Amino acid sequence: MRSQRAGKMFAPLWLAALFIACAATCAGRVAAADAPDTRLEAYRQHLAMVLQRSPSPRDWALGSQLLETRLVRGASLRERGLILQKAAKAAPRDRLVQTLWANIPLHEQHCRTTRRCTDHAAALARLDPGNGAAWAAVIDHAWKQGDVRGAEAALRRMAGADRYNEHLGEAVAAWRDVLRRYPPPLPQVLPRHGADTSADILDALDLAFDEAVQTIVPPIPSLFDACRRAKYPNVGARRFQTCGKIARLMMGRSQTLIGRGFGVAILRASHVGTQADIPMVRAVTWQLEQYRPIAATLGSNAVAKQNHLNLIESTDSEMQVIQYELKGGGIALTPPDGWKQTLNGKQIEPLYDLASQVP
Repeated sequence: MRSQRAGKMFAPLWLAALFIACAATCAGRVAAADAPDTRLEAYRQHLAMVLQRSPSPRDWALGSQLLETRLVRGASLRERGLILQKAAKAAPRDRLVQTLWANIPLHEQHCRTTRRCTDHAAALARLDPGNGAAWAAVIDHAWKQGDVRGAEAALRRMAGADRYNEHLGEAVAAWRDVLRRYPPPLPQVLPRHGADTSADILDALDLAFDEAVQTIVPPIPSLFDACRRAKYPNVGARRFQTCGKIARLMMGRSQTLIGRGFGVAILRASHVGTQADIPMVRAVTWQLEQYRPIAATLGSNAVAKQNHLNLIESTDSEMQVIQYELKGGGIALTPPDGWKQTLNGKQIEPLYDLASQVP
């Protein structure tokens, strides 16, 4: 019997499709729907404490993620913020540390002034200003504070970026290293098939990938909300043109499939898509749909899954690996003429704004 957490390795890939279908809140609803496994949560809390005793600021930061509150459990918010503050100060050039520090939710920040909160929202953007993914946290914090000017300035910086890389490979490597050093007692924590060693390996890989995704996926809902033209019909066209540039950057340059799916959702919501955008939208949504059976295979094959993560580590690009696997399965990267995305049994026009149906 698979653990609650073990079956989620490739769930983040399909959150992209869910996001396209139901707008900005799907990821939170999916995560909240999972009942916690108390044995796994106990291991995660223990590992968080172990990592705080490490001499490595990266270990402190990754350990703070394990303290992330589950809706049904509560506690640990203050500890998480203080740990990240310490780690970020000690390792100003560590991308994963600065990512976690920048992305920490606003209510968990410990700032005496709004300016200081804004400063650590920009931690990753200062480190890597040419990376569009680094600006999502700046937008998120400004938008939640009601700072529309600040959010729009950050939107323009994001739109002007020359790349979009969430660095999933770096996060996968970091979490696999943590689990190699402090392995979970798998038969007790992640029981699945008793003495089935391959099942234990699958569960450990699931856990590493799940934590890596949580480390690097930027806070997208505020960006999506700011770009929803149907919600803000009186806002000038300039903002939505900027959103269109961001969407094209994400669709074409994101190094994760979920990032490219978010780009499609943002383009549709901004209402600035043109005929020139349709080939890219169709390619992204085609790859999302065609990758599903490959992901299912990886979910039951320890060797294939290990190779998959090895490739993500070595390339630091989930998209390169996914496209390699699609081609290896004889699947073209672009759809045949006339193909359209299908959601809930209905065909979707490439530029149709699904979010217009969401309040």
